[in-house]
Amino acid sequence: MEYKCRMASALLEELLRAMTQERNFSIFAGFDGAVDQIYAVERCRTAEAYERMDTIEEFAKRVASAAGRSTNIERRLIERRAGGNAVLCATALQQLGCKITFLGNIGNPIEEVFQNFSSKCVNCHSIGRPNATDALEFNDGKILLTDSSPLEALNVESLRHFPIKNIPLSALMERQDAIVLTNWTMMPKGTEIYQHLLHKVFPLVPRNIPVLFDIADPARRSDGEILTLLDILCEFSRTRTIFLSINGKELERLANLLGLKEDVQYAEMLCQLHGRWPIEWTLHLCDGAESFGINGFHRANGFFTERPHTSTGGGDNFNGGFLFGILLGLRRELALLLGNAVSGAYVRIGHSPGKSEVEWLLREKLLLSTQ
Repeated sequence: MEYKCRMASALLEELLRAMTQERNFSIFAGFDGAVDQIYAVERCRTAEAYERMDTIEEFAKRVASAAGRSTNIERRLIERRAGGNAVLCATALQQLGCKITFLGNIGNPIEEVFQNFSSKCVNCHSIGRPNATDALEFNDGKILLTDSSPLEALNVESLRHFPIKNIPLSALMERQDAIVLTNWTMMPKGTEIYQHLLHKVFPLVPRNIPVLFDIADPARRSDGEILTLLDILCEFSRTRTIFLSINGKELERLANLLGLKEDVQYAEMLCQLHGRWPIEWTLHLCDGAESFGINGFHRANGFFTERPHTSTGGGDNFNGGFLFGILLGLRRELALLLGNAVSGAYVRIGHSPGKSEVEWLLREKLLLSTQ
C-alpha cells in the first residue's frame, strides 16, 4: 500500500508539473455547433417536487409500454447552452489555456448562446445555423435527440467560401499546434469534406500538426460509409499523426466491421482495428480510457461518479484533456489520465474545468484511491 501511494504521488506530481508549463497551444476546431437543451425526465411529481428517472432502462420501459396506445412523458429543462462536439471540445481546451480558432455552424449572426465561447476564441467564423439537440440525461447515460438538418448545407463549397474572403482554409490551420475535427456522422457531405481536406488542404498544412478526429456515434451510417471513412483517415496518417477518439458503443460498431463479437475484450478490439487501420486509436469510457497505436496498448483509470451533474459533453471534454496532454508531451497513459480528469471534473461540476479544478480532482481521487 505504501508503494502504491508513492507511485500515485509521483504520477500526480509528474502530471501537475507538466500542466503548470506556460504553454498556450493554438488549436483549430470544426465544424459543428449545436444549441443543447439538457433535460431530466420525470418519473412522477407532486405540486412541490418531482422525481427524475435514473436510468435509460426505466425510460425505455416507459416508452415501450406505450406501443399501440400512446403516452405522455414529462421532462424538465435543466439548462440551455452552447454545444456540438467541436464547440465543447474547444471550450475544454480554452479552459486549459489554449488559443482556439473555430470554424463551424453557430449562427449567422452568431447566436447568443455561443457569444461567450466565440468571444474567447482567437478567431471564430460561423458558416451556418447550429444544430439543435435535446439531451435526456440519466445516471447511466444520455439520449440525444438531434436536429442536424443545418449540417446539410455544410459542404466543400461552403468551406471554400466561408465569410473571410481570400483566406483559404489551410491558412487557418497552418499555424496551429493541433487540429480537431468532429461529427462526421451528422455531416451528410462529411466524406467529401474529408477527401477535400486530404487532397487540397492538408498538403499545405505542416506535417508535424496532429489531428484528433471524433466521428460521433455512427449508428445512422452504413458499413460501407464507415469503411470508406476509416480508409480516408489512414490516408491522412501517411503524413501526420491521426488520433481517432471513440466510446465503447462506437468501438463495438467499428469492431463489428472486422467480424469481432461484443464479448471480445476492448483491448483486443483496439488491437485488431489498429492492425487494419494503423492510426492512433483512443477509447474513452466511464471508468477509464485505453489506447492502441504505434507504441502499443495503454490504459488509465477514470473518475466515475454515480450521480453526474451532466453527462452530455463528457467525451468532448475527455478529448480536450487528452489532446492537451499529447501537446504537453506526456506519456500516453498520463495523457489518458488527464483526459479522464478533465472529463471527470466536467461531469461533476457541469462545465469545462480550469487547471485548478482538474488538480483538485486528481489530488482528491488519485491519492484517496491508494489509501
